[in-house]
Amino acid sequence: MRFYLVMLTISLLLLTGCTPKELGNAMPAQIPELTVTGVPLPTLSPQSIEQGQTVYAAYCADCHGDDLQGETEWKVQNEDGTFRSPPHDETGHTWHHGDLTLLDAIRRGGARFEGADIGGTSPMPAFEETLTSEEATAVLTFIKSTWPDDIRILQQEATLREQKLEN
Repeated sequence: MRFYLVMLTISLLLLTGCTPKELGNAMPAQIPELTVTGVPLPTLSPQSIEQGQTVYAAYCADCHGDDLQGETEWKVQNEDGTFRSPPHDETGHTWHHGDLTLLDAIRRGGARFEGADIGGTSPMPAFEETLTSEEATAVLTFIKSTWPDDIRILQQEATLREQKLEN
């Protein structure tokens, strides 16, 4: 039952485009109910954050913004049907996905959507041949380091759900 409540909450956030900031005081009161009991947030390595910030600046900031803000009106598709670059700060949808999905997005870029009926395409390049696994993980660590704890908790839960599905 609790799993379904969590999924319903996350689905509603995705469907409405709401962020915890937009929900005001309601979201912090819900966080303890959404956390995975006994599973602390992972510690983010300062070295990995620093490396990720450097890699992000070199490969990601041109599209996703120096401050992870994404493109203006990122939810609106371009005229050619491509999706705009979303923000990676807490106002975007990055934190809705687990690490496996996010690392796959870095590795495969827009190619991960080939054959999927998602109503458009992504111009994101694949970084599989450009970035090492360590660099891709560091970028994700840097992005996570900018999120408030409540968002990190929700993203960690998404990661744990993905890991359970993989096993």
